[in-house]
Amino acid sequence: MNDLKTRRGRGLNALRRRLGKVQIPVALGMTLVWMLLFKGFEPRPESLGIALLGFLVSAAIMMVFPLPPIVPGFRFWPVQCVRLFCHVLGKMVVASFQVTAQVFRPGPPVRSSVVAVQMRTDSDLMLVCTAIAASVIPGSVIVEVAQPEHILYVHMLGAESDAEAQESKQIILTLEERIVRALGTRKDITDLEAATAAGKENA
Repeated sequence: MNDLKTRRGRGLNALRRRLGKVQIPVALGMTLVWMLLFKGFEPRPESLGIALLGFLVSAAIMMVFPLPPIVPGFRFWPVQCVRLFCHVLGKMVVASFQVTAQVFRPGPPVRSSVVAVQMRTDSDLMLVCTAIAASVIPGSVIVEVAQPEHILYVHMLGAESDAEAQESKQIILTLEERIVRALGTRKDITDLEAATAAGKENA
């Protein structure tokens, strides 16, 4: 009897340790990717079930394959998160029409460019979030992520001239700013503002 209680106690302790490995921000991020993969943002009855299943799968993955903790992690700024959501949603809608127009436009094939975008913070987390957000916007694809230098190489559809490439680069920088202000730490925001001010001074 005592052996049975001991085994149950050990099992519960092991389960608690595994549950402690679940990082909610990471699970939410993985759920977001799950929703994008299975079109969970479309208004349909099963969307809530897709979100719940995605979160459970994300939690199970982290319990079986524990990830190192994210330091310092996310900091949620509610108002800025709403602005980020509206910004990304608006870009997705506008870019969808632009890509459709470029594909069906008569004339020579649409040309593209790969632009290198230097991130303004040293946070790997902000780098990854910016790469994910840029990937869900039609017409932009992440070609390479240079992690040590914090540079994103982005393939931009329709960016033919130097001016259009510079405009595409500014789109990614604006996206980075929205993400840092919505999810970044105070240090990330300070680094962003300092780099932006230095860029303006050098311009």
